[in-house]
Formats: sequence, structure tokens, C-alpha cells
Amino acid sequence: MTHRAIQDPAPFCLPLADGGRYIVLSDCHRGNGSAGDEFAHNSLIYKCALEHYFEQGFTYIELGDAEELWENESFDAIYITHTSIYDLLRRFHDPDPAKTRYIKIWGNHDADWRNNPAPLRAIFPGIEVHETVVLQAAFPPVLLLHGHQADPSCLGVRAKISRFIVRHVWSGFQRLGILDPTRAAENPGRCNEIDETLYHWAKGSNKGDMKDAIHFSCRGNREASRVFPDGHLIIITGHTHRPVFANLSLTERRLMETGIGSRGVRGKAKADPIYFNTGSCVHPRCITGIEITAEKEPDDEAPRLRYTLVKWGFSADAACAETNTGADAEGACFPLAIRRTVLEE
Repeated sequence: MTHRAIQDPAPFCLPLADGGRYIVLSDCHRGNGSAGDEFAHNSLIYKCALEHYFEQGFTYIELGDAEELWENESFDAIYITHTSIYDLLRRFHDPDPAKTRYIKIWGNHDADWRNNPAPLRAIFPGIEVHETVVLQAAFPPVLLLHGHQADPSCLGVRAKISRFIVRHVWSGFQRLGILDPTRAAENPGRCNEIDETLYHWAKGSNKGDMKDAIHFSCRGNREASRVFPDGHLIIITGHTHRPVFANLSLTERRLMETGIGSRGVRGKAKADPIYFNTGSCVHPRCITGIEITAEKEPDDEAPRLRYTLVKWGFSADAACAETNTGADAEGACFPLAIRRTVLEE
């Protein structure tokens, strides 16, 4: 695979502020509220998480496949179904690119935004939708993209065929509980292949794949120009729906640390903090994402980045505001809350 998989030659450079805080989420697949809308069952969790990140001053980087435009012909139905979500996203957005806290990247399921972002701009005035984003001044450079660029089934003619199948065939079966076989999320073997490709892109094993993308994106950025010819960069993606932290999925890390794992889990010798995957917002009972914080010491040339893989989901052990007086008592309170959990850091 060559760097032609990256279609936009000049990715967006996001200035990295000292003390900056960023939350990266991907693969919401917001739909029309039907049985095939995988986002609907996690919408409350997602909303609570974004409320937290807005109040804490985070910038939200939405890493592709936010809208499910393979299954839905119109964005209108998606917006009408999830209006409250878009109202919250509007609080992050600012028409001034230098002030906005909403950075949007397109993936294969919402690639329509690449050529026609007009429906989005009716809600988010002036918004730009990018294929890739570089955290400017980070060292090594950090490149964020959806990740389908490393998945041959999501490129060119094969992508068009996959989209046709999803919209006209599997969307109906999905409502009956049958999984879509075109997605990497339903195929661990494809997840492994995509993760491996992206890891080697980051490592620089196949420099022709990504060299032009990183070089042209931050022309004049001394850090990017200095590190890439002889070193590596850090890549953060989504697409597979499987969280990866420092090139280890959660099951791979468990196998490495404890020796516990099924026969299908790959064994790896060590972690390598150059490839990360956010997971998704359509897990059965939770959403996962990656928090990034930037801190610069007096002697540092560039901010140091700290990565944290987090999970947001329901918790049944939260304190209850009322006193339980028995399961059958009127007004009995049963604790349930939404909790943020650190998975890896």
C-alpha cells in the first residue's frame, strides 16, 4: 500500500498548547434511531462523557465514522434523532479555527463530508472536516486519522461495493441481529492486519506510505522535518473498534503480563508507544477513547504528551441519594451511575 491511500495531501495542523487537554473518540456511527442505530444504546453514556470534557476544558477530536452515512441516505434523519447530541457538540465548536474545540475527521462511513460538508455547516458554521490531523510541535510528531486508509476493503472500488452491501443488504439483516461482515470490528483477523499495517507506518518500516503526508502537513515544523527521515511518528486511529494502547490490545496486554489468553490472541514481547487506537463508541455497554494531555517543562523544546485509554460506562456501585428501605418499599433507590474508568496510561 502506498501513501495514495491518504487522499488529502495537506492534513490539518492543530497547534499543541502547553497544558492543552484533548479527548479523542471515534466510530460513533450515529444513525436514525432504528434498530440498526448502534450508537443509540450508548448515547446517554456519550453525552455524559462529553459534558465532562466540555466542563474540564478539553478539545474534542472526533476521529471519523461519526455519522453512519453508509446505512442512511440523509443526514437529516440522523440530526433529528440525535439533536441533543449535536446541541452539545455545538458548544465545542467555534467558527474561528483558532478558537474551536471541535476537530472533525472523516472516516469511510462518513466520507461524504470530504466533498460536501454543507449539511454540517448548517449546524456548525464554517466547520472543516479533515482526513488527517497533526498535533503541531509534538515530538515525535503525532498523526491522527480514522485508519480505514490501511484497510484495502475500504478503499476504491471495494469501498463502493461494501457501502452498497451495507445500505441495501446488511442494514436489514442488522435489524434482525445479524452482524455486518464487511466491518473490521466483526473480524479479529482483519483487525490484526490493520493494526500491524498502521504500526509499521508509525515505526517507519514503510516510509513511502506516510512520509509525504507528515512532511507536507507541517512544512516548516522543525520537529516533523527532523524526526521523520530517520525515526518514527506516533499514529492514533479508530476504525477497527478495538482499543489499542502502545501497540497492545487489552487482550494482548493481558496475555503478555499474565500468560492468560485464548489461542487466537497474538503474543507480543513488549509494548511500543507509537501506535494507539481509540476503540469505539458502539461497544455493547460502554464507549472508549484516548485522553491526551500536553505538559512542557522549562528545558523542553516541545510539550510532552501523556496518553490515557479510558472507558465510560454504567456502574451499579454508585452512592445513592436516598436510603433504601427494602426492595418493595415505595421510593426505594437503586444506585446506577455513569463512570469513567482508566484502562491504560
